[in-house]
Amino acid sequence: MTSRVTTGTSVLATLMLTAGMLTGAAATAEQATSGHSATEPLDILLTNDDGYDARTLGALRQTLGAAGHQVTVVAPCDDLSGSGTKQASNYVRGVPSRENTITATQPSPGVWAVCGSPSDAVLFGVQNVFTSGQPDLVVSGVNPGQNAGAVTNHSGTVGATVMAGELGIPAIAVSVEIDPTTSPPRVGSVRAAASYTVRLIERLQLTAQRESLLPEHVTLNVNYPAESEVEGTRITRTGRSAFVRPRFERTDLCASCYLVRPQLDLGRDPVSGSDNNALADAYISVTPLDGDWTASSTIRSTLRARLAYLR
Repeated sequence: MTSRVTTGTSVLATLMLTAGMLTGAAATAEQATSGHSATEPLDILLTNDDGYDARTLGALRQTLGAAGHQVTVVAPCDDLSGSGTKQASNYVRGVPSRENTITATQPSPGVWAVCGSPSDAVLFGVQNVFTSGQPDLVVSGVNPGQNAGAVTNHSGTVGATVMAGELGIPAIAVSVEIDPTTSPPRVGSVRAAASYTVRLIERLQLTAQRESLLPEHVTLNVNYPAESEVEGTRITRTGRSAFVRPRFERTDLCASCYLVRPQLDLGRDPVSGSDNNALADAYISVTPLDGDWTASSTIRSTLRARLAYLR
């Protein structure tokens, strides 16, 4: 799931500071008034959509832990890539049954494997693991493959942070770009993305206002480029292009069978300032999401006029 970019002054100010636009005396003053010290360890719920034992999650866990944060993994027990914001079925007819259960185990200390979606994992973690209080931050990733543009709508990595945002918990989704034009496809550095995530969290702590890392219900979708030389950080919008979509093709495997093949779209995104275009220019894309799909006020006004006489 994705959302429109939040344009409130507080959100943009926070992200400008995150991007490194605050320096010198201003940074010192900001640190003095911040609710979070740049060295204060955070209680972090770490999740993903690739499974609790994914190497990319392990790399991020190690990096966050080395930075001093208390990291608890609550992630799906299996690979649930592309699950978006899927949630477990609701309680049916008030009668418990096996169909309305999920399983959750602790494979090792500080690690929970939840046999549900990434959203389920976050909600389970908040309700059943962080029993003494909500985590300070939810981090989802590192996902191998960009969750940018229209792909964001279907991302389990991002879906986990949407759940966190609904609960009012700051959250960051982290993905590395895959460049399918090379052979083999080039993948962004997971270690570099993990290190960047630590620096991003430190910057958010340094510039926090009113003891909140991010404005309420706002989450960040971070995409790290595949290029070895990264130009910097851009605060971006969610694009419209999907670098890959499924294509369904007839096959003789059975009378009603269709093969699912990837269809690539590597052209320039039509959205100015999009995450896709930032990656194409070798920039790290940081897109603020707020879980609100409401169209702009202009569109709402136009629709209101068109439907004025609808009964």
